[in-house]
Amino acid sequence: MNKPDYSKFLSSRINFVEPSPIREMVSKIAKKSKETLIISFAAGDPDPDVIPRKLYAEIAKRIFEDERRSVIYSPTEGLPELREEIARFMMNYERVNADPDSIVVTIGGSQAIDLIGRLILDPGDIVIVENPSYVNTILDWKQYGVRLIGIPMDENGMRTDVLEETIRKLRSEGKFAKLIYTIPTGQNPTGITMSMDRRKHLIEIASEHDLLIVEDAAYNHLIYEQVEIRSLKSMDKDNRVVFVGSFSKVLGTGLRVGWLYLPSELVNLFKAAKGPSDMCPPVPSQLVVHRVLKEGYFEEIRKNAIKIYKEKRDIMLNAIARYLPGIKHTKPSAGMFVFLWLPSHVDGWKIAEEALEKHAVATIPGAPFYTDNSGRNTLRLNFSMAPKDLIEKGIEALANLVK
Repeated sequence: MNKPDYSKFLSSRINFVEPSPIREMVSKIAKKSKETLIISFAAGDPDPDVIPRKLYAEIAKRIFEDERRSVIYSPTEGLPELREEIARFMMNYERVNADPDSIVVTIGGSQAIDLIGRLILDPGDIVIVENPSYVNTILDWKQYGVRLIGIPMDENGMRTDVLEETIRKLRSEGKFAKLIYTIPTGQNPTGITMSMDRRKHLIEIASEHDLLIVEDAAYNHLIYEQVEIRSLKSMDKDNRVVFVGSFSKVLGTGLRVGWLYLPSELVNLFKAAKGPSDMCPPVPSQLVVHRVLKEGYFEEIRKNAIKIYKEKRDIMLNAIARYLPGIKHTKPSAGMFVFLWLPSHVDGWKIAEEALEKHAVATIPGAPFYTDNSGRNTLRLNFSMAPKDLIEKGIEALANLVK
């Protein structure tokens, strides 16, 4: 028998598919974890011991015993009662008077990001992102053949002055950006939170130049300091912000429950595109999240997570100050990450690989989060997962490698 040449059957879209370098590092971490205890600063997960798993077990038991629909399809856009609870949630936490009929429940924020790419982006479209930005959004939208332009950040978030200059330059060349993607609160990978002045300017720029904004709100509910911020959607008078929500970072990434809050004109189109690919989000997860919201558990879970992650963040920042004095790094007021800029001649990939092999400390190199092949000397450190008593030890090991 002749084995087929599979390449001739593949779509031309494979030319846009890139393997995730982060996944390669995660595979190495998983392999190493079978040999020894890992101090992990790598994951973007909440701490499993902070998640109330026993509560979920009790809720799930009730659901499977009492709810016949727990094992059948729900509507493509999600259970009606969950969408109603999400609308109330958006009013309480985002100051957005949301219409439940404009909410589409997704399999985490990741599916929401992909649906936006599938329905809004064409090959050759220009998309503006923060630089650095969330690596999975970069990789996902590259599969749709777009051109990504990264805008530098400072301690106040995306440099909206540079954004405005970039848009004007593009227009002078007869080119037009289609949308701006931002994680304004607790940004991944930097942990930076965009200031209110920048948020207002961003909204003004989008309105003036007729652009859509995709607001990724994954970290909106893990805020550790008293900061004056509002969601972009709550400031959106033109209805040009597409809101991507997620419960993953507070309630657990494994539940895979996120949502899109869309302009009403786009809802039916997104539902029609989504249905054939997933039929519906996982019904048991929808029902668990619904009970957590309706029965008032979310705020208790959130406050407990904030307390513990703030302690971990402070331990990490103090350890960096002690063992890596003079190293530039972010001081996040929200989210799960601290971002390090090592000396320019130091390779973040090499540090990450040696830290794993020699010291069983897992980190993520920062370079894959950049759109312009820069950031080779950067590292992303997660502070939510590692046990508190091991964080300083892990930072000391990293410091010894850097030195």
